[in-house]
Amino acid sequence: MNPWDFVTWLAAAALALSAAGIFGFFLRDVRSILDREMHNGDKQPNDASGSDTASDAAVGGTQPNPPQDLPR
Repeated sequence: MNPWDFVTWLAAAALALSAAGIFGFFLRDVRSILDREMHNGDKQPNDASGSDTASDAAVGGTQPNPPQDLPR
């Protein structure tokens, strides 16, 4: 076997092990990420892409809604 073949196989094995490690970290943390999103699902989004802006545009309003943390 050519020495460069050995380096290629070694690099491929290192990449496969690192990918498996990263996937393991993802699987470890995915439950907390999903639980956090499920508990925050009832809150209004803080960006302008909310459904209120789209409904105002359909009615003919030209003023965007203020951010949710400011008083109306």
